[in-house]
Amino acid sequence: MLPSLTINEFCLAEKISRSQLYEDWQNGIGPDFFLVGSHRRISHEARERWRRQREAAVKQAHSVMEASHG
Repeated sequence: MLPSLTINEFCLAEKISRSQLYEDWQNGIGPDFFLVGSHRRISHEARERWRRQREAAVKQAHSVMEASHG
């Protein structure tokens, strides 16, 4: 099992800003997290699930765009 990530580690690994991550959480599309004390941690499984969800959303958006231009 891989260790969980801090917010900074997650953002660095995914090459996104902290503000983007918090915006994603606010919009209900951020990765699941758990608390260690008052600190958010993101598990490897949550990171992978988040990536699959984001990829699926992009594919769906492209399909909609292609259908509207097709």
